[in-house]
Amino acid sequence: LDALSRLQDQIEPFPYEDVERIVSGELGIRISKAFAEFDPTPLAAASLSQVHRAWMRDGRAVVVKVQRPDIRELIVGDLEALGEIAHFLDSHTELGKRYEFENALIDLRKSLLRELDFTIEANNLRSIGQSLSEFEEIVIPDPIEDYTTTRVLTMEYIAGKKITALNPLRLLEIDGALLADELFSAYLKQFLVDGLFHADPHPGNVFITDDDRVALLDLGMVGRVSRTFQDNLLRLLLAISEGRG
Repeated sequence: LDALSRLQDQIEPFPYEDVERIVSGELGIRISKAFAEFDPTPLAAASLSQVHRAWMRDGRAVVVKVQRPDIRELIVGDLEALGEIAHFLDSHTELGKRYEFENALIDLRKSLLRELDFTIEANNLRSIGQSLSEFEEIVIPDPIEDYTTTRVLTMEYIAGKKITALNPLRLLEIDGALLADELFSAYLKQFLVDGLFHADPHPGNVFITDDDRVALLDLGMVGRVSRTFQDNLLRLLLAISEGRG
Protein backbone atom coordinates (compact mmCIF):
# COMPACT_ATOMS: atom_id res chain seq x y z
CA LEU A 1 0.00 0.00 0.00
CA ASP A 2 2.81 2.41 0.84
CA ALA A 3 4.55 1.67 -2.45
CA LEU A 4 1.36 2.10 -4.49
CA SER A 5 0.51 5.37 -2.72
CA ARG A 6 3.81 6.86 -3.94
CA LEU A 7 2.58 6.41 -7.53
CA GLN A 8 -0.20 8.96 -6.91
CA ASP A 9 1.87 12.13 -7.08
CA GLN A 10 5.34 11.59 -5.55
CA ILE A 11 7.34 10.04 -8.39
CA GLU A 12 10.63 11.57 -9.51
CA PRO A 13 9.72 14.24 -12.09
CA PHE A 14 11.21 14.16 -15.57
CA PRO A 15 13.35 17.11 -16.75
CA TYR A 16 11.83 20.39 -17.94
CA GLU A 17 13.70 20.03 -21.24
CA ASP A 18 11.49 17.00 -21.99
CA VAL A 19 8.38 18.92 -20.91
CA GLU A 20 9.26 21.75 -23.28
CA ARG A 21 9.97 19.36 -26.16
CA ILE A 22 6.74 17.38 -25.69
CA VAL A 23 4.45 20.39 -25.18
CA SER A 24 5.93 22.34 -28.10
CA GLY A 25 5.82 19.29 -30.38
CA GLU A 26 2.22 18.45 -29.48
CA LEU A 27 0.83 21.99 -29.66
CA GLY A 28 2.93 22.99 -32.67
CA ILE A 29 4.09 26.18 -30.96
CA ARG A 30 6.76 27.12 -28.43
CA ILE A 31 5.69 27.17 -24.77
CA SER A 32 6.67 30.85 -24.51
CA LYS A 33 4.27 31.66 -27.37
CA ALA A 34 1.43 29.39 -26.22
CA PHE A 35 1.36 30.56 -22.59
CA ALA A 36 1.90 33.90 -20.88
CA GLU A 37 3.73 32.03 -18.10
CA PHE A 38 4.68 28.37 -17.55
CA ASP A 39 6.12 27.13 -14.23
CA PRO A 40 9.04 24.76 -14.95
CA THR A 41 8.67 23.11 -11.52
CA PRO A 42 5.91 20.48 -11.56
CA LEU A 43 3.03 20.62 -9.06
CA ALA A 44 3.05 16.82 -8.89
CA ALA A 45 4.55 13.87 -10.75
CA ALA A 46 2.61 10.62 -11.11
CA SER A 47 3.17 7.31 -12.88
CA LEU A 48 1.99 8.35 -16.36
CA SER A 49 2.47 12.13 -16.34
CA GLN A 50 3.27 15.25 -14.40
CA VAL A 51 1.42 18.56 -14.10
CA HIS A 52 2.66 22.15 -14.33
CA ARG A 53 0.94 25.42 -13.49
CA ALA A 54 0.60 27.89 -16.34
CA TRP A 55 -1.29 31.03 -17.32
CA MET A 56 -3.03 31.56 -20.63
CA ARG A 57 -2.54 34.70 -22.71
CA ASP A 58 -5.99 35.88 -21.55
CA GLY A 59 -4.93 35.57 -17.88
CA ARG A 60 -6.70 32.27 -17.04
CA ALA A 61 -4.83 30.03 -14.59
CA VAL A 62 -4.50 26.47 -15.89
CA VAL A 63 -2.60 23.25 -15.23
CA VAL A 64 -0.86 21.41 -18.04
CA LYS A 65 -0.62 17.64 -17.75
CA VAL A 66 2.31 16.26 -19.75
CA GLN A 67 2.76 12.58 -20.51
CA ARG A 68 6.05 10.98 -19.48
CA PRO A 69 8.47 10.51 -22.39
CA ASP A 70 8.51 6.94 -23.78
CA ILE A 71 5.88 5.79 -21.25
CA ARG A 72 3.78 4.15 -24.00
CA GLU A 73 6.66 1.92 -25.12
CA LEU A 74 7.43 1.02 -21.49
CA ILE A 75 3.80 0.07 -20.77
CA VAL A 76 3.46 -1.98 -23.98
CA GLY A 77 6.60 -3.90 -23.03
CA ASP A 78 5.35 -4.50 -19.50
CA LEU A 79 1.96 -5.68 -20.80
CA GLU A 80 3.68 -8.18 -23.12
CA ALA A 81 5.66 -9.58 -20.18
CA LEU A 82 2.50 -9.77 -18.05
CA GLY A 83 0.75 -11.52 -20.95
CA GLU A 84 3.36 -14.29 -20.97
CA ILE A 85 3.06 -14.71 -17.18
CA ALA A 86 -0.77 -14.74 -17.32
CA HIS A 87 -0.76 -17.31 -20.13
CA PHE A 88 1.60 -19.56 -18.17
CA LEU A 89 -0.52 -19.29 -15.00
CA ASP A 90 -3.77 -19.97 -16.85
CA SER A 91 -2.26 -23.00 -18.62
CA HIS A 92 -0.37 -24.59 -15.74
CA THR A 93 -1.96 -23.66 -12.40
CA GLU A 94 -5.29 -24.27 -10.66
CA LEU A 95 -5.31 -20.61 -9.61
CA GLY A 96 -5.01 -19.54 -13.24
CA LYS A 97 -7.81 -21.86 -14.36
CA ARG A 98 -10.06 -20.43 -11.65
CA TYR A 99 -9.34 -16.70 -12.12
CA GLU A 100 -8.39 -16.52 -15.86
CA PHE A 101 -5.61 -13.94 -15.56
CA GLU A 102 -5.43 -13.46 -19.34
CA ASN A 103 -9.01 -12.15 -19.36
CA ALA A 104 -8.22 -9.78 -16.48
CA LEU A 105 -5.18 -8.55 -18.39
CA ILE A 106 -7.35 -7.70 -21.42
CA ASP A 107 -9.32 -5.21 -19.30
CA LEU A 108 -6.14 -3.80 -17.74
CA ARG A 109 -4.58 -3.32 -21.20
CA LYS A 110 -7.67 -1.48 -22.51
CA SER A 111 -7.84 0.75 -19.42
CA LEU A 112 -4.13 1.66 -19.49
CA LEU A 113 -4.04 2.41 -23.21
CA ARG A 114 -7.12 4.63 -22.88
CA GLU A 115 -5.37 6.53 -20.08
CA LEU A 116 -2.49 7.28 -22.47
CA ASP A 117 -4.83 9.25 -24.77
CA PHE A 118 -5.45 12.59 -23.05
CA THR A 119 -8.19 13.53 -25.54
CA ILE A 120 -10.27 10.74 -23.98
CA GLU A 121 -9.64 12.25 -20.53
CA ALA A 122 -10.71 15.68 -21.82
CA ASN A 123 -13.97 14.14 -23.05
CA ASN A 124 -14.45 12.46 -19.65
CA LEU A 125 -13.93 15.82 -17.90
CA ARG A 126 -16.62 17.38 -20.07
CA SER A 127 -19.11 14.50 -19.74
CA ILE A 128 -18.84 14.00 -15.99
CA GLY A 129 -18.55 17.75 -15.40
CA GLN A 130 -21.89 18.28 -17.15
CA SER A 131 -23.46 15.31 -15.38
CA LEU A 132 -22.45 16.57 -11.92
CA SER A 133 -23.15 20.26 -12.55
CA GLU A 134 -26.21 20.06 -10.26
CA PHE A 135 -23.95 19.28 -7.27
CA GLU A 136 -22.86 22.68 -5.98
CA GLU A 137 -20.20 21.27 -3.63
CA ILE A 138 -18.38 19.30 -6.36
CA VAL A 139 -16.00 20.82 -8.89
CA ILE A 140 -14.51 19.24 -12.01
CA PRO A 141 -12.00 21.24 -14.07
CA ASP A 142 -12.91 22.27 -17.62
CA PRO A 143 -10.47 21.15 -20.32
CA ILE A 144 -9.01 23.74 -22.72
CA GLU A 145 -9.73 22.07 -26.05
CA ASP A 146 -7.29 23.97 -28.29
CA TYR A 147 -4.42 23.18 -25.90
CA THR A 148 -5.12 19.45 -25.57
CA THR A 149 -3.70 16.53 -27.57
CA THR A 150 -3.12 12.83 -26.94
CA ARG A 151 -0.03 13.63 -24.81
CA VAL A 152 -0.82 17.09 -23.38
CA LEU A 153 -3.95 18.05 -21.44
CA THR A 154 -4.57 21.66 -20.45
CA MET A 155 -7.37 22.30 -17.97
CA GLU A 156 -8.72 24.89 -15.58
CA TYR A 157 -6.63 25.36 -12.41
CA ILE A 158 -8.47 24.58 -9.17
CA ALA A 159 -6.89 25.91 -5.99
CA GLY A 160 -6.88 23.37 -3.17
CA LYS A 161 -5.06 20.51 -1.45
CA LYS A 162 -5.40 16.77 -1.69
CA ILE A 163 -7.72 15.47 0.97
CA THR A 164 -5.00 13.62 2.94
CA ALA A 165 -2.77 16.72 3.12
CA LEU A 166 -5.15 18.85 5.21
CA ASN A 167 -4.05 19.70 8.74
CA PRO A 168 -6.45 19.10 11.67
CA LEU A 169 -7.32 22.81 11.96
CA ARG A 170 -8.29 22.97 8.28
CA LEU A 171 -10.46 19.88 8.71
CA LEU A 172 -12.41 21.67 11.44
CA GLU A 173 -13.22 24.50 9.02
CA ILE A 174 -15.02 22.33 6.47
CA ASP A 175 -18.47 20.76 6.68
CA GLY A 176 -17.33 17.17 6.27
CA ALA A 177 -20.82 15.66 6.59
CA LEU A 178 -22.17 17.90 3.83
CA LEU A 179 -19.27 17.09 1.50
CA ALA A 180 -19.52 13.35 2.19
CA ASP A 181 -23.28 13.39 1.46
CA GLU A 182 -22.75 15.34 -1.74
CA LEU A 183 -19.96 13.04 -2.92
CA PHE A 184 -21.99 9.92 -2.09
CA SER A 185 -25.03 11.28 -3.94
CA ALA A 186 -22.86 12.20 -6.92
CA TYR A 187 -21.47 8.67 -7.12
CA LEU A 188 -24.97 7.16 -6.87
CA LYS A 189 -26.01 9.34 -9.81
CA GLN A 190 -22.96 8.26 -11.80
CA PHE A 191 -23.63 4.56 -11.13
CA LEU A 192 -27.42 4.39 -11.24
CA VAL A 193 -28.40 7.16 -13.68
CA ASP A 194 -25.48 8.04 -15.97
CA GLY A 195 -23.75 4.66 -16.22
CA LEU A 196 -20.42 6.53 -16.34
CA PHE A 197 -18.30 7.13 -13.23
CA HIS A 198 -14.93 8.48 -12.08
CA ALA A 199 -13.08 5.20 -11.43
CA ASP A 200 -9.86 6.45 -9.83
CA PRO A 201 -10.75 8.46 -6.69
CA HIS A 202 -7.47 7.95 -4.79
CA PRO A 203 -6.29 10.75 -2.44
CA GLY A 204 -4.10 12.32 -5.13
CA ASN A 205 -7.22 12.89 -7.25
CA VAL A 206 -9.64 14.21 -4.60
CA PHE A 207 -8.98 17.80 -3.49
CA ILE A 208 -10.60 20.08 -0.98
CA THR A 209 -10.72 23.45 -2.70
CA ASP A 210 -9.86 26.75 -1.06
CA ASP A 211 -13.60 27.55 -0.99
CA ASP A 212 -14.40 24.27 0.86
CA ARG A 213 -15.72 22.15 -1.97
CA VAL A 214 -14.63 18.74 -3.34
CA ALA A 215 -12.70 18.69 -6.61
CA LEU A 216 -12.48 15.44 -8.59
CA LEU A 217 -9.33 15.43 -10.71
CA ASP A 218 -7.69 13.08 -13.22
CA LEU A 219 -10.54 11.47 -15.13
CA GLY A 220 -8.27 9.36 -17.30
CA MET A 221 -9.87 6.25 -15.84
CA VAL A 222 -13.66 6.00 -15.93
CA GLY A 223 -15.98 3.03 -15.58
CA ARG A 224 -19.17 2.21 -17.43
CA VAL A 225 -22.21 0.41 -16.05
CA SER A 226 -24.69 -1.37 -18.32
CA ARG A 227 -28.43 -0.77 -17.92
CA THR A 228 -28.94 -4.38 -16.72
CA PHE A 229 -26.23 -3.98 -14.09
CA GLN A 230 -27.73 -0.63 -13.02
CA ASP A 231 -31.13 -2.28 -12.50
CA ASN A 232 -29.60 -5.12 -10.45
CA LEU A 233 -27.53 -2.68 -8.38
CA LEU A 234 -30.59 -0.52 -7.68
CA ARG A 235 -32.58 -3.57 -6.54
CA LEU A 236 -29.68 -4.60 -4.29
CA LEU A 237 -29.44 -1.12 -2.70
CA LEU A 238 -33.22 -0.99 -2.14
CA ALA A 239 -33.14 -4.43 -0.52
CA ILE A 240 -30.32 -3.34 1.79
CA SER A 241 -32.14 -0.14 2.77
CA GLU A 242 -35.33 -2.10 3.55
CA GLY A 243 -33.52 -4.83 5.51
CA ARG A 244 -34.41 -7.58 3.02
CA GLY A 245 -31.35 -9.84 3.29
